[in-house]
Amino acid sequence: MTVRVHRQKHYLFFYTVLAFAFIFTIALTAAGLSGDRTGNHTFEARLASHDKVEGWKMVPGPDPEKTFLWISPEAALTNADIALAYVDRTPEGKPCLGILFTEEGALKQARLTRSHVGKFVAVMLDGRVVMAARILDEITGPRAMIIGNFSEEEAESIAEGLSGDPKRKIRVEPGKIDFQLRLASYERVEGWEIGLVPGPPKTPVWISPEAALTNADIARAWPQADADGFGVGFMLTEEGSLKLARLTKSHIGEILAIMLEGRVYSAPRIMDEITGGRAIISGKFTEEEAGSLAEGILLQ
Repeated sequence: MTVRVHRQKHYLFFYTVLAFAFIFTIALTAAGLSGDRTGNHTFEARLASHDKVEGWKMVPGPDPEKTFLWISPEAALTNADIALAYVDRTPEGKPCLGILFTEEGALKQARLTRSHVGKFVAVMLDGRVVMAARILDEITGPRAMIIGNFSEEEAESIAEGLSGDPKRKIRVEPGKIDFQLRLASYERVEGWEIGLVPGPPKTPVWISPEAALTNADIARAWPQADADGFGVGFMLTEEGSLKLARLTKSHIGEILAIMLEGRVYSAPRIMDEITGGRAIISGKFTEEEAGSLAEGILLQ
């Protein structure tokens, strides 16, 4: 079993159903999108208008000329409605922000767009309007995209701030490394957790709350050379091998999340029953990093 796979994404982006009022090319530093001292960032979506609306606030728009627009005092969507933010790519390959809304957030977005077709919505980061677009139709999907002149580092910083997840990479220092295999799905499953499969491109995935295999099911682990450097080979215990065989036999065609330190490292599709109890976690590790991971995985 190798954890390197290719996936096809099916996204419903803001830009597929919203006509942009402006094309903005601001840099994050110039826009003041720096967050607070903890690295957190604020997100809001508010109804907006290019004509004055009584009681609404007049703010600079996202275009280079900073053309003013009026925004509603009430935020339709906020950080609380974001389940996950991540670095994505535009069709042109440029870094942008991918947003995955919570179930309640997706319902709010659907209600907002259904009842305000033809009006504008302002997308705001850290109190500044970074996108103003006309609503062309109801948006029913949970995903959205915020496009700007982001560098890779800036987009990743904001995504982490919006997600509230400061972890960037798997720890490879000495110490126990939490290992789990869980069933997963690229479609929303009620009651399952939300994770992110590393990219590029990064892909949201829903993960079963129940671990099918853990550290206790691994008998041996070792650094193993692969095409990208080094990975971690491992041998399951007799009971672990039986668990994996039963799991893969009964879930052919489904997704299996390989998790290290609580993060999804890969999510391959189960193509057949896996017997024998041997597998490899492929990754661009150095031999030393793979050795530390192997040692950490073996710790109970």
